[in-house]
Amino acid sequence: MLEDIAQYIAVSTSEIVGYEVIITNENSIIIGSSDPSRLGNFHEASVQIIRTGKPNPDTTNITKMEGTKPGFALPIELFNKNIGSFGMAGEKIKVKKYCYLLKRYIETMLHQEMYMKSTYLREQSVKNLVQEISVFDPKKSDESYLLSRGHELGYDLRPPHIAVAIDLFRFADFTKQIYEKAVGEQFAELEIQFLKLDVLAIIQRIFCKPNDLIAPMQDDKFIILSTLPIQFSESGVMNEIKEKCTGMVADFEAKGFSASIGIGAIAKNITELSQSYKDAWRALKIGKKLKASPGVFFIHNLFFEDLVSSIQKDLSKRYILSMLTSLQRQSDWEDLSKTICAWCESGFNQKSAANLLFIHRNTLQYRLNKIHEISGIDLKNYKNAFMLYLAVVMDNIGNSEL
Repeated sequence: MLEDIAQYIAVSTSEIVGYEVIITNENSIIIGSSDPSRLGNFHEASVQIIRTGKPNPDTTNITKMEGTKPGFALPIELFNKNIGSFGMAGEKIKVKKYCYLLKRYIETMLHQEMYMKSTYLREQSVKNLVQEISVFDPKKSDESYLLSRGHELGYDLRPPHIAVAIDLFRFADFTKQIYEKAVGEQFAELEIQFLKLDVLAIIQRIFCKPNDLIAPMQDDKFIILSTLPIQFSESGVMNEIKEKCTGMVADFEAKGFSASIGIGAIAKNITELSQSYKDAWRALKIGKKLKASPGVFFIHNLFFEDLVSSIQKDLSKRYILSMLTSLQRQSDWEDLSKTICAWCESGFNQKSAANLLFIHRNTLQYRLNKIHEISGIDLKNYKNAFMLYLAVVMDNIGNSEL
């Protein structure tokens, strides 16, 4: 592990403090040096430093030691074992203070690196389990295998669950800024890992039951398989999940992120959990299509849109073309499309539709008349209004891309 970052630390540290820096492994071989010509050389002074865990003593005649220059060196310790040494060449009294500070920095960095790697390995195992759940087919696979895999990782997949999918906005912008500001790629990657841990910490604080399974699927996408009690009220579950997700979005925003969240159906077994997983991502995708801003989307509120999105691609395009072409040519098409949706979703009630759009009822009537004149469709005919509404929903969802 020390070999992975030794050369970078040696060079970057030397540039900051202005002294020559070396790092050795436990065999006293130089594995990091601001002077590349010293890489691979034996550093004799490190032998005693690593063996005793103490800095080079004042009585040592450095000039007679192989590969060693005057200066100061300290052991690098990890989990109570000396795994190398860190040294600076120069006047001892001047470089000594830097060495103690940087020793702690290097050891902290190694602890963090080890923690990151162990966390990553577990994340991968959990992610693999989630992916196996997502493709589970009772006709082709044995449920007991997944139950066993879950048990190995500390999860009981037998109780009811509900899937929650999270998609962070602007995560790529954050990582880009980190790379631009960081003093090197190694530190940038480390900072990004800390950022991901911050996000995970927020999720784990909200979904904190021991059996809640949480897995990062990509840098900006996460899945939660939240466990439910054996006896539950569906409305109670939905209210609780909505409250948790709303709180999570608020916590993300406090960190500078925005997020959209998709929630699947309640699953009483692994087969249904596989479907809940798919439903959560589908709710997220449809919700983002319908609403550009962040939000929390339940699949049970999107059954109509989900059905619309499954319509054959060519048929959908033809339908949209036949119903909306003349309206889409208008400069105020966005307002007109929102009016069509509000009119139908309000139950064809003028007052309710106007309130949804935050406009006066006269303005609403003007738009309804304009739609009638341009398209030839009278929105007061409920069947025709619904057909136009269907076309707008198809267009908003972008059926060809789902």
